[in-house]
Amino acid sequence: MKCYKSKWILTSESEILEDYAIVVDEGKIIDLIPNAEVNFEEKYIKELGNAVITPGFVDMLTQFQYTNSGHFNSASLKNKFKKFFLTLNKNYTFAGVKQDVYSLKWANILCGYFSADRGEKLESFKSGVIQSVKSGTTCFAQVSREFKYFDIINKIPVKKYLFFDAYSDSKEKSKKIFKELRAKVEELIYHKGENTHIGIMLNSVSGAHKKLWELFSKYCRKHNMLMLTRFAESRDEIEWLQFGFSDIDLLHKFLGFRKITPYTKGISPVEYLDNLKVLTNKVVIANANYADEDELSELSQKGVKYIYQPYYSEEFCNKKLDFATVLKYFSGNFGFSTQSFKEDKDFSLLKLANRMNEDVKLPIEELVKYLTIYPAQILRLDNSTGSIKVGKDADFNVFILPEGKDYKELSNLSMPFAVYSKGKKLVKDGNVRFSL
Repeated sequence: MKCYKSKWILTSESEILEDYAIVVDEGKIIDLIPNAEVNFEEKYIKELGNAVITPGFVDMLTQFQYTNSGHFNSASLKNKFKKFFLTLNKNYTFAGVKQDVYSLKWANILCGYFSADRGEKLESFKSGVIQSVKSGTTCFAQVSREFKYFDIINKIPVKKYLFFDAYSDSKEKSKKIFKELRAKVEELIYHKGENTHIGIMLNSVSGAHKKLWELFSKYCRKHNMLMLTRFAESRDEIEWLQFGFSDIDLLHKFLGFRKITPYTKGISPVEYLDNLKVLTNKVVIANANYADEDELSELSQKGVKYIYQPYYSEEFCNKKLDFATVLKYFSGNFGFSTQSFKEDKDFSLLKLANRMNEDVKLPIEELVKYLTIYPAQILRLDNSTGSIKVGKDADFNVFILPEGKDYKELSNLSMPFAVYSKGKKLVKDGNVRFSL
C-alpha cells in the first residue's frame, strides 16, 4: 500500500481536491483522503509537497514506427538499393508536383520507412513509446498495418489500443484483405494482455474500396469494435470525391495500387460514408480539416467521435480546424493526438493542449479532461482509467509546482516529474523505469 500526499489533485471528475492524498493498493486507487487524516506508517507515505496530480494522459492516435522518420540510414546494401529505387520511383511518379502537396509528403515519409531495416523500425517504435510515456501518456491508440509491433505493444506497461490499418483498391482485394485481417485480429484477441485492446482502421475514404467499408462496418457493429479512419483531411481527398481523380492517385500508384475511384462523384465525405451506413457512435474520425460546418454538425449529431491532430494537420494537410470549432461540434467528445513528422517532434499532450487553448482559454481543469476522461470514454476504457476515482487503476502524473503557484500553473507546464501506471512508477524526473 502507498499513500501520495499532494497539494492539489485534478480528478477529471467533478471536483478539484486541495490537500488530499491518493491511497493505492495493488495498482488500484482504494481511497482519497484529506492529508490531515493520513495516519499510515511513514514508509508508506510519499510527500509530494506543492504538486498537482492529474490522471494519466491518453494520446488518441500514434504511429510510433515513424518516430525516427528522417533518420533512417540502414547499413544494409539491400536496403540502400531499396531506398535508391523507391526514391527513383517516387521522383518519377510525382514529377512536377509541388512539394507542399499532401500525397507527395506522405510518399516522402513512406519512401524512407520502406527502405529502413527491421531493427531501425523497431528502435523507432520503441523511441516513440518511451518519449510519449515520459510526457505523461499512460494510454495510447497506435495505428499500424504491420503485426510485428504487437508483441512489443502487448508488453508495454500502459494501456493501449492497436488499430490495424486496412487499404484496398478493388472489390476482390477488399474481400481478401477482410478475410485475412479478420482471422489475424481474432487470433491476436486470444493472445493479448488485459491492457491491450484491438480495433480496425479503414485508412481513408480514398484509400479503401466501397466493399471494404461495407465489410468492416458490419463486422465492427456485430462485434462492438471501434473503427477509426482519417477523414476529409486533405484537399487531395476532397478533389478525388468531387472529380473521381486527384493527386491521391499518384500516391496510390507509388504504393502499387490500381486506380481506385469513388462509387459516386460530386458528394461530400460525410455523404460518401453515410450512404454506406458507416457513421455511428462506434466510429472515430481524425482531422476533418476540409469538412464544412454543416458536415461537422452532422457528424456530431450522429455521435461520431473526433481526434484532434493539430501538428499533423499543419505539417501535412495545409489546414486544421481551430480549437473553438472543435469545441463547438465535439464538446466532451474528442481527444488530442501528438502525431508529427518533425525531427524535433514533441510528445507532450499537455503542451499541445495549452498551445491550442491560448485563444479559447478553457479552465485548466476542463482542458485536462480532454487529455484524460474524454478520450478514455471514446476508447471505452473509462471504467479503469481517465480519472482519479476510487476503484480505478492508479494511472496518474505528478507535476511539481513552483513555490507559491497553484494547479493553474499547469497552463505553463509540459512534462510531469513522475508517471505512474497501475501504481507502478514508470518515470521519475525524466528517467524511465521500464524497458522494451
